[in-house]
Amino acid sequence: MSQQTGTQPHQHYIAGEWTDGSGSETFASENPATGETLAEFQRGTADDVDAALEAAEEAFEDWRALSYIDRAEYLWDIYHELRERHQELGEIVSQECGKEISEGKADVTEAWHMVEWAAGNARHPHGDVVPSEVANKDAYMRRKPRGVIGCVTPWNFPVAIPFWHMAIALVEGNTVVWKPAEQTPWCGQIIAEMFEDSGIPEGVFNMIQGYGDAGAAITDDERVDTVLFTGSAEVGQEIASKVGGEPGKLAACEMGGKNGIIVTEEADLDIAVHSAIMSSFKTTGQRCVSS
Repeated sequence: MSQQTGTQPHQHYIAGEWTDGSGSETFASENPATGETLAEFQRGTADDVDAALEAAEEAFEDWRALSYIDRAEYLWDIYHELRERHQELGEIVSQECGKEISEGKADVTEAWHMVEWAAGNARHPHGDVVPSEVANKDAYMRRKPRGVIGCVTPWNFPVAIPFWHMAIALVEGNTVVWKPAEQTPWCGQIIAEMFEDSGIPEGVFNMIQGYGDAGAAITDDERVDTVLFTGSAEVGQEIASKVGGEPGKLAACEMGGKNGIIVTEEADLDIAVHSAIMSSFKTTGQRCVSS
């Protein structure tokens, strides 16, 4: 667990250790409804990101050498903990990001569903046979891990979305450096503690708390093979324009949207009207699939 005692700020998680990092600045997580300070956190610097990326790069070869099933075993521990702490974590989500409690708990439920899918998929057959134009030859497709994955996630689903990014990336044999949203670092802290409790090898999972400068230090670094980003259109487009043009690098950016609704003549209006209202106003409209 983190070495926080009393009022000491929570730390970063790098190479299997909790560390204050190189910076002297801290920041607070606040309950948006009351203004109450929930906890203090170290603010990550470019040097902290460098240390995390170095750890992830060093851990990659040993991690990729494990089987799918061995890698997934670490996530099964996290799956069970998410289920056991459903009520507690749902309340923390509500306190930190402002959702009402049913949505806070739904966030945690979605997280364990994602982890269950990623870990369960490890036991499914993988690979594709591709028809060959040469009769006496076989062609096949084999997917391999890409390397170090940089993950930057938003505040509106502070438990579910990180596992969208990291559960699959880790089971597929990649290592991760993750920056949670600065508005929801407490949720990030708990997720990091879960990874530590799972016994995942040092350097495979790393977390840097902080602001956009820490996120940019992750996404812009040449050691990052793939960037997974969920957040604003402005930042996502900037990442895609930088990373998407670099040979060998990929960026998957999920950004905000206000989406149209089509209601056909055959629609049940009792369902359609209710669904349209919920789509627009659930989570106060602050999610990427809102109408």
